[in-house]
Amino acid sequence: MPDVWRDLSSAGFVSGHGYAKALRTVKTCVGKEWCRFGTQDSTGLGIQLERLTWGSWMPHKFKIAVSGCPRNCAEATVKDLGVVCVDSGYELHVGGNAGIKVRVTDFLCKVATEEEVIEYTTAFIQLYREEAHYLDRTAPWIERVGLTYVQRRLIEDPMGRVELAARFTHSQKFSQTDPWAERASGKEQHEFAPVLELS
Repeated sequence: MPDVWRDLSSAGFVSGHGYAKALRTVKTCVGKEWCRFGTQDSTGLGIQLERLTWGSWMPHKFKIAVSGCPRNCAEATVKDLGVVCVDSGYELHVGGNAGIKVRVTDFLCKVATEEEVIEYTTAFIQLYREEAHYLDRTAPWIERVGLTYVQRRLIEDPMGRVELAARFTHSQKFSQTDPWAERASGKEQHEFAPVLELS
């Protein structure tokens, strides 16, 4: 595995974090670049969001999806944060959960630009990181504090939103590193050694 990850790391890929209280790989559909129904570049936006938020510790796992149109092929409305692209911009949804206990997202707001998607996303993540209990997914957190509270903090308080987003951006300077890249580079020595080498 270290050799495989060495090749992937040198090509710019990072671990998908399927095992941490952190962001999971952002899910997207193919968007307007490859689908006749797509309204926006969902793939490009998903890549931007993943690069911005990768490595950030969370109270629990955190899933993001970006669907290129209301057909919602990336299942954005059952993620912790979902973006649904529409002709006139982007709908932001929060607090979803798939799996055993499904919870459909709550509609947070609609924005016009990718820059606004990024600002609201990072502000929402930081609010969740600062106020949710450890091991709370966004679904039980929002059920406890209420969607109105989240909207008040993110929509009705633009300066507060900007400050939350700035705190998130600052925190990313100290985010976790890719454990597979460390192992592949030799910085981290794994605990396994071959019992016998055959010539």
